[in-house]
Amino acid sequence: MATLEKLAKLSEPSIQGAQLVREIVSSAEESLSQSERDYAAIYEIHPKLGFLISDNQMQSKVCTSLIDGLSQHLVDLESSVTQRRQQAGELRREMAMVIELLKSREVVEREFRSPPNVTGKHTLYDHIDQDAVDELSRRTGEGLEELEAIAESDGARCKLALDEARSADLPNSEDISVTWSAVGAIWELVEESRKAAAEIAQDSRSMDHHCDQLRDTIRDLEADESDSGDQLLSLDDYNVLLRDTNEIPAIVEDLREVLADIQRRAEEINVRYLQYSAFYQENLRTFDAIARISAAVDKYVAATGESQARYAQLVSEVDSGLEDTWSLVSWYRNFHSAYDSLIAEVHRRRHAQKVLYAAVEDMRSKLDGMFLEEMRLRTGFVEKSGPFLPSDLCPFIQDPPASFVVEEAVGEGARVERFASVQSHETRYSKQASTMGVDSRL
Repeated sequence: MATLEKLAKLSEPSIQGAQLVREIVSSAEESLSQSERDYAAIYEIHPKLGFLISDNQMQSKVCTSLIDGLSQHLVDLESSVTQRRQQAGELRREMAMVIELLKSREVVEREFRSPPNVTGKHTLYDHIDQDAVDELSRRTGEGLEELEAIAESDGARCKLALDEARSADLPNSEDISVTWSAVGAIWELVEESRKAAAEIAQDSRSMDHHCDQLRDTIRDLEADESDSGDQLLSLDDYNVLLRDTNEIPAIVEDLREVLADIQRRAEEINVRYLQYSAFYQENLRTFDAIARISAAVDKYVAATGESQARYAQLVSEVDSGLEDTWSLVSWYRNFHSAYDSLIAEVHRRRHAQKVLYAAVEDMRSKLDGMFLEEMRLRTGFVEKSGPFLPSDLCPFIQDPPASFVVEEAVGEGARVERFASVQSHETRYSKQASTMGVDSRL
């Protein structure tokens, strides 16, 4: 019965060891199951997260640009009308000043003509189209009023859209990168834990088998009531049982280390899962914020499409009207300055005409004197020698001398003098010419 007592001493640590190993197996299976669940979740999240990260990065920039653009658009709406109102006011003052300047400048020179409808004092103002100026001012003013109404209405809508967009609170998502290789690394951790858990389960079965051997041997010994019971278990078999029992603490310790590795990997995988889950939720919030911002901007664009098209048209028309008004103001100023130059030019031309007339009269006097002298000489020749010359010998000898006639011509609204072509004497001095002749009887 000594053998039975020895086996009983081996049974207790074996049972305790087997129980500890079963607890290790249970913990390993629980950790492995957690790892597998976490990996399955990561595997499902990964493609969605990859898409969200890529799309959100681009769409976040677009949304930021949309908000900035909408903010600038609001500033433009508020400032554009104000600026044009200021320009129109300045133009009205400038136009009033230049018109008063034209009204105060009387036209007194006798050469200048006044419009048909002017009966009183003739001024430079009489030469501008006041109706056209008033019509241009009216169109520009009406355009500004409509422009201001659109700016006020669309500005209110723009503020609402900005409030909605900014309330979306677009988060600054962490710049991360997820790859399938990272998912593959997590799968490798799961596979390592599976293998380790399988080894623990195998050791647990071996431990249970050892306990079964002890229990069966003890039961057989207890059933044998003969003195030969000790012979049922050989020394070698006992030594095997003893050795296996003595190895249990070391096995348990080794399995605890294996379990610790499984739990460490499970914790690592769980951390990865929590990161993936957190990144996924964060990017989902970003995606939702992007959708709200886009919806707010789309709503504003849809609501103001027609009004903004009209707004752009009005801006062009008002700017054109302001530019035309500036051109008129500039033209009227130049008109006033040009009138001063015109007066100086008229005075210069009067003086030039006086000088020219004096020169012409002097030339006319000289030409008349030269003509009379030539007539005297020719007449003397004809009277002295003509009777003795045949008429067909030199027919032209009886021709009168050439004369020059000075005529007045009108050109470009001013009277000027010019020399005409050489004329025959028969125009002014035909009477004198008829007294010259050669005796036809010769």
